[in-house]
Amino acid sequence: MEDIGNNFFLLLLRNSLLQDVVLDEHNNIKYCKMHDLVHDLAGDIFKSKLFDQKGNDGEKLSQVRYFGWDSPSDQIDKINEPGRLCTLFWRNNYISEDMLLSFKFLRVLNLSRSGIKELSALIGKLIYLRYLDISSTEITTLPHSICKLYNLQTFRVNCCYSLKEFPYEMGNMISLRHIYFYSSSQTPLNLGQLTCLQTLQYFNVGLEKGHRIEELGCLNNLRGELCINELELVHSREEALTAYLQEKSNIYKLTYLWSHQESEGCEINAKHVLDGLQPHPNLKTFEVVRYLGTRFPSWFNEQSLPNLVKLKLSNCRSCKEIPSLGQLKFLRHLELVGFHKLECIGTTFYGIEVNNMGSSSNNAIIQVFPSLKELVLENMRSLTEWKGVESIPTTSGVRMFPGLEKLRISYCPLLKSTPKLFEILRELSIKVVDSEMPLLNLCSNLTSLVKLSVSFVEELTCFPDEMLRNNVSLQHLSVSNCREFRELPQSLYNLHSLKSLIIQCCTNFSSFPVPSGENYLTSLQNLQLWSCGGLASLPSGMLEKCRSLQNLRVNYCNNLVSFPLHAGDMPSLSYLSIAHCPKLDSVPTGGLHHLTRLRELEIGPVSDMVDFEAFQLTFNGIQQLLSLRTLLVFGHLHWDSLPYQLMQLSALTHIHICDFGIEALPHRLDNLTSLEVLRLVRCKRLQHVDFSDAMPKLQYLTICGCPLLEALSDGLGNLVTLQQLRLENCEKLEHLPSREAMRRLTKLWYLKIKGCPKLEESCNNRSGPNTQWSNISHIPKVKVGGSIIQDLLSFA
Repeated sequence: MEDIGNNFFLLLLRNSLLQDVVLDEHNNIKYCKMHDLVHDLAGDIFKSKLFDQKGNDGEKLSQVRYFGWDSPSDQIDKINEPGRLCTLFWRNNYISEDMLLSFKFLRVLNLSRSGIKELSALIGKLIYLRYLDISSTEITTLPHSICKLYNLQTFRVNCCYSLKEFPYEMGNMISLRHIYFYSSSQTPLNLGQLTCLQTLQYFNVGLEKGHRIEELGCLNNLRGELCINELELVHSREEALTAYLQEKSNIYKLTYLWSHQESEGCEINAKHVLDGLQPHPNLKTFEVVRYLGTRFPSWFNEQSLPNLVKLKLSNCRSCKEIPSLGQLKFLRHLELVGFHKLECIGTTFYGIEVNNMGSSSNNAIIQVFPSLKELVLENMRSLTEWKGVESIPTTSGVRMFPGLEKLRISYCPLLKSTPKLFEILRELSIKVVDSEMPLLNLCSNLTSLVKLSVSFVEELTCFPDEMLRNNVSLQHLSVSNCREFRELPQSLYNLHSLKSLIIQCCTNFSSFPVPSGENYLTSLQNLQLWSCGGLASLPSGMLEKCRSLQNLRVNYCNNLVSFPLHAGDMPSLSYLSIAHCPKLDSVPTGGLHHLTRLRELEIGPVSDMVDFEAFQLTFNGIQQLLSLRTLLVFGHLHWDSLPYQLMQLSALTHIHICDFGIEALPHRLDNLTSLEVLRLVRCKRLQHVDFSDAMPKLQYLTICGCPLLEALSDGLGNLVTLQQLRLENCEKLEHLPSREAMRRLTKLWYLKIKGCPKLEESCNNRSGPNTQWSNISHIPKVKVGGSIIQDLLSFA
């Protein structure tokens, strides 16, 4: 019947009556949309049978067969003949027994996300039910009568975290084809009796009869995905064979999981069990997790797994070798993770028989991993060597990884050597590999790199000049947490396609090359320099002609003294951050007016040697930046005013003012009529905060780290659009605005007070002479100290 339905579905698809198909990684259809005309036609045909909450006369109510989704629950009593109802989507917290009895011919019942905590035993009376969904409910137990639903075909119990077990008679539900349940739930008893079952996402092996792996043996119709957990509870190869997985041709994704409950002899037993769990050759995706054996069975090869597309072997901690996988001709994605005892990836990995090669045709070329696109080696703490086929005699006719595009090596700290022959590698990521040799080996012959990411490579000091020179298509280059990395080569400027350059937490990085000739980073869109402690300056011409640059960040470079900003050469810049560089004494003056697309600006703090007037010159022309929406500005405690240009930014929506020595908010701040977010942070001399009604859009206000602030004035009540107010680490703050002023803040729904001991005490006390509770009691959510003392939103 399903095959006939599938043929009709494909017919509709071919004729475009169904469209916008979304496929999974194996080209199976996940879902699609109905054409508008078909939708309208279906709606017209069924309109007399669908409940319409916009008015139904008595005649129509007698014909309703589908009561759905958005229909108000109190309208269901208006249905004159509930026995005719076929489909019910119910979202109420309760469904009465009388109601269940009246729906005796119901075919579809969807109670998902309904809030129901208990399912009536009368559910067993709905003998015509084909589809039942109780997903995302708080149901703790299922009535035994549910097992009398002999015609039920689909049962969904996803995300029912309170449900711990199923009724023991579920083996009686002989028509069940699809069951979906939470992976941690105990597998229903005697599943082997459900011979029509097609969908079973999880099978959790148990020791008791009815929960053993033999229950899978009779389920020959299983298809799609299957995950088998707790395989350590299978005791032998013979027991594993009773699952008959090799005969289940319609399963395309299979996962085997062991726990880490190691015991004496578990390594030998795990190998025997896995040997007995050989899947059908049609398998496309295979994952083995926490396998306890030291080696894999002989069926891990191209003869037994000829159609495999994706393979992940994860946390096989005892394994000392990797199976021969190189001749899996359709394998596109391979992940090898957590092989803690593996010391060498040897030539057996490639599945090449040296003796056979000598007898093959002289012109024959053997391809190793012919279809592989992505390879991951991760968390191999003992791995020191990865051999290539060049270490095998008489392998001149071998192409290794001819289609590999992505390679990720991470957390392999002892790795020293790798192969060199990667013809079209586009993305390379190396992380937590102490030696620089793997990186240099991999890149020695590469010319196709588009993305290179290097992090935590302890010995790396620089890139060879030819490495960048040979990869002119490189678009993304990232180096992070390489403590000895010091410089980039001159060939950096040959990367005319480079779009993103990130150097982060390289404490000894000290210099960029000086551009020469006509070579510039003309395609650069993103430049980020973070925590480069050795960097004192950038070459004056480095950022010239960067007309595509959109994002420029220079942060936490503690020894940076000067920074050239050629604003006229960067018309596309939308984000500029020169921040937390405490020795910066040469700040750009003016020129900001060229950055007409700038949306966010972060600047300061700069060196103590820079006076306020010089710092203020940086903002000349900023009022011409009509796209600027966010400004973060950091000053010094001895600066007692803000740059006057900031008061002219009428389009600004976010401003963060940090570390200034102002004693009060400037009145001209009221000119920021578009402001939505205002943060005052560590303004340690701030004593007065007053507001007029000239900030008509302010929604979020934070005052943090202002130890001299004692009170908030009633002017705060003018901020009638305020939604959130945060007061933090203001030790002397004692008084809120008056009750009348606070009550004017009708949109304020969240108040946080923390690190303000005097204010916390008066707001926590709901009675007494000094209480300020009445000032804030109308606010739906109030957090004082570390505690939420009022939360009306959770009851809304």
